[in-house]
Amino acid sequence: MGSTRTDCAPAEMPMSISATSVSREALAIAALAALAVYALALLSPAIFNDGDTYWHISAGHWMLAHRAVLDHDPFSLARLGKPWETQEWLSEVTMAAAFRAFGWSGVAILTGLAMAAAAALLALYLARRLAPVPCIVVLALGVGCVLPDYLARPHILALPFLTAWIIGLAEAAEAQRAPRWFLLPVMTLWANLHGGFIFGLALMFPLALETVLAAHDRKQMAVKWSLFAAAAVAAALLNPRGVTGLLYPLVLMQVQSLAGVGEWQSLDLHRFTMVEFAAFAAFFFFIWRGVRLPALRLLLLLALFHLSLIHTRYGMLLGIAGAILLAGPLGAALAPAQIRSDPWHPRHRNLALAGFVALVALLAVARISWPVRRSDGPASPISALAAVPPSLASQPVFNNYSFGGLLIFDGIKPLVDSRADFYGDAWLADYWRAVSGDRNTVGRLFRKYGVKWTILQPGDPLVAELDRSRGWHRLFTGRFAVVQAGPGTPIPRPVAVTLR
Repeated sequence: MGSTRTDCAPAEMPMSISATSVSREALAIAALAALAVYALALLSPAIFNDGDTYWHISAGHWMLAHRAVLDHDPFSLARLGKPWETQEWLSEVTMAAAFRAFGWSGVAILTGLAMAAAAALLALYLARRLAPVPCIVVLALGVGCVLPDYLARPHILALPFLTAWIIGLAEAAEAQRAPRWFLLPVMTLWANLHGGFIFGLALMFPLALETVLAAHDRKQMAVKWSLFAAAAVAAALLNPRGVTGLLYPLVLMQVQSLAGVGEWQSLDLHRFTMVEFAAFAAFFFFIWRGVRLPALRLLLLLALFHLSLIHTRYGMLLGIAGAILLAGPLGAALAPAQIRSDPWHPRHRNLALAGFVALVALLAVARISWPVRRSDGPASPISALAAVPPSLASQPVFNNYSFGGLLIFDGIKPLVDSRADFYGDAWLADYWRAVSGDRNTVGRLFRKYGVKWTILQPGDPLVAELDRSRGWHRLFTGRFAVVQAGPGTPIPRPVAVTLR
């Protein structure tokens, strides 16, 4: 691996073009990247492959209707009315507003715009430090690490703010100065959009230390970064929950039940992943071209890679942060600094920007004209719910963990949904014992909550247990869900559906 050092001065990380000029190549790369990820959101149903989307929108609907931030649970059967304040209230309100305006097409457009903004910011930053081909490669690897988590959820709405924040810190470290104060509103918005803002606060410290160690006047530099760090924490405190909102991400990471959630599980190295590919690509260039990194920055990247191995959700952070933190050193190792083309004349640049905006708007109009239609999926048993008579749907239900979001969205109070931190480890452990078919737990929970029907995945052991139980019968059998009704309910003709 290439050598590392702690005194890598900004002059040794040359930029390909000045920070105040934007070349035609940079604008073209940024525009194409933004359009690609934007179109993907508009065309791919995969962005709706997560049940959390449903309850995020439902929470936003509640807040828009009541003109207040949620402070209790209005959705669940088990914990109805218990204190609950959503960390991501601003994302949820925005998603609900988009849904009210244009249905699922509006949510797709909103998600695509957020991802496009993040891709464009990253592309413009990389293009100032790398030649076009390396820029495209690094951009593709960085964005590729995000794509597995490209979902209509708050973390994507927060992604442009994450990208802008890391770019601001990296530029400050390169220029041997404190970050600009205009980053503080970015932190405030990020803290109200998604809990990942805590990573942005944590990232200040290694980059501050890197800058201080390379500074001529270390004391003065330490004071400047300390003042900015204090202001950033204060900016993050500007949320409806104050200190509780600031500490919430740390509390969430202590919930052991998250280990059963896909995004919190370890990276599966038995199949190809972009995170693994990006890491090996970086190691290759480290060795081949002798890329030199400050020791603290290298340790930071290794820590992010380690986190992405433990929890797949950190692959997104590794992709964006890794691309930004490596751009300068890669540019220094691959090619000398030189401007590849003159910046565009303002008139031509404005015409190109107008054309880009027009194309984005045209794609949005097309998506609205041909609305997104939701269909059955692993977290969306739409056909199964449609088979439940209204009289039964109003009765208490025992549901699969993944189906809680759809039930909330349809106005049905689920026994459980994917807010693992809200239910707690002890309650969820009891729930999972019931799903596994433990008779004693099933009987106790069903009596406690008065369960009259269930909607479960076909592979859940509880399905077979209820098939053997007196009085229980199936109402619906499909690829993604099985609906069963308990004793005393009418026995209509069961519906069997096979979706391909």
